[in-house]
Formats: sequence, structure tokens, C-alpha cells
Amino acid sequence: MQSSRSLRAWLRAHGAELDAIVFDIDGVLLHGPNPAPGSLEVMRDLHAVGLPFALLTNDGCHSPEEKAGFLIASGVPVTAADIVSCGHGLIELKARHGWEDGRLFYVLGSLGTPCYAETAGLGVTRDPAAVDGCTGVIIGEKSYDWAVAVTAAFNLFRRHPERFLIVPNPDDCYPGRDGQMGVASGAVGRMIERLCHSCGVRKTPVYLGKPYAPIFAYNHHRLERRLGRTVRRERVLIVGDSLTSDVPGGRDFGYRTALVMTGLTRPDMLAASEVKPDLVFEEL
Repeated sequence: MQSSRSLRAWLRAHGAELDAIVFDIDGVLLHGPNPAPGSLEVMRDLHAVGLPFALLTNDGCHSPEEKAGFLIASGVPVTAADIVSCGHGLIELKARHGWEDGRLFYVLGSLGTPCYAETAGLGVTRDPAAVDGCTGVIIGEKSYDWAVAVTAAFNLFRRHPERFLIVPNPDDCYPGRDGQMGVASGAVGRMIERLCHSCGVRKTPVYLGKPYAPIFAYNHHRLERRLGRTVRRERVLIVGDSLTSDVPGGRDFGYRTALVMTGLTRPDMLAASEVKPDLVFEEL
């Protein structure tokens, strides 16, 4: 584990070692609605030298278009095409299982505007009365009637345990306004899993976001299509602020990993963790 003052300084010395760089968004490029210190400069540097980059997010309730809008409003120069969301994993999942366009899923909460399940070619309903006609459940975020929605999903799996429990964002929580934390889809998915287990039904969620492979695989395939060649995974650096999603997910996929100490992880958390990044930066 190598420590350095800033990512920008490290890139000036070591940028030739990389074919691409991947960033987490919240806690790395954004602090709430504001740009993180150094984020504008590092993005300008990447544009200037032409180093390909992507932004990976576990935000399960905003579309890439919405997420790009937040970044642009803060002054960070990106487009929706730069963003790989946990929701992108639905595209590969649909293809793998051969689901036809419009295959219906019961949705808890928001999946962004435009809805990324519909963008992937799936149909959605939030009507509990329609749940038995659904191939599975997709758990979004934001406000919804938990008692009604979770009960409908739970009883669907009691009746049809073979159906899919899809969790785009594996995280338990996410940062909200004024220092508050919101309950993320990962926590809801694991609650439904435990409810099913209590009734003797084994229901394993399908996770799409970091640290699981689907979001990394989608990003890497897109990078190789963009560059028109094979990209060795060890020549891609992921920069994140989480020792539970960014770093272990990138490591397991074969990327080099960097932790920036301006987000979720405090120095004492890093010292106590068995998960260690390749690089640690005090700031961008």
C-alpha cells in the first residue's frame, strides 16, 4: 500500500502506466451537491491528456442522465455517456436469461428518470395486485410504501421462490442531506432474503453494483469497445472512497485500486481493515 498526497501528482508521474481510470462519484468527485476539492482539476487534466475515464456509481435511484446533471451543475465536466450505473447490469442480465422486451418486474421505489429498467427493455409495475405476473422484483430507492411493497415482494417469493430478486445497489445506506443517511436497496434486499429464510425459502439476491462483478464487467466491455482493443485489467485504476465496495470490487475484478481519504473512510477505518488498496491519496 503506497500513500501519496494527491491523485493529480501521482498521475503526472505514473499516468503512462494506465490505459484508463475509473472513479466512484459520491465521496470522490462530489460531496453532496458540491464538487470535491480537486475534482474539477483532475477531470480537466484527464481531458487534456486524453486518458479514458469512466464514472461508476451504486446510485440506484437516479439514471445516468440525472447523475450527469448533478455533476454538471456542480461544475464537473462529464456527460451521461461517461457514467456506468449499477442499473446497467440489467442489460446483460436480460440478455443472459433471454427475457423478451417488456418482461414485467415489480419495482420498489425509484429507478431514475428515465427508468433504467425500461431503458434496458424491461417492463415495470408498482401495483401489488400485479405481482404474481412478474418475473421478479427490482429494488430501487427513495420514498415508497415499504409495508405494502415489501410484503408483496416477500409473498411473491413464498409462492414462487424461483423468481428473481434483483438489487442494483448492494449498499446498506447512502449519504443524504444534513448528515442524514438513507436506507439503500441492499438493506431492503437482505431484509426480504431473511424474511424468506424464516419461512424456509432460500432466496439469494442478484446484486448488480459494486463490489459485485456485473458493474465492472459492463464498464470493461464498454471500455474495450471504445478503444477497439483488449485492455489488461491491471492497467485500469479505480479511485474510490469505500473499503466495502470500490476497493474490494476493483481488486476482485483485477483493477488496480486507490482510496481517496475525503469520503467514507477515516484513517482509523483504513488501519483496522483487512482490505487494503494499492494506493492511498489524501485528496484528488
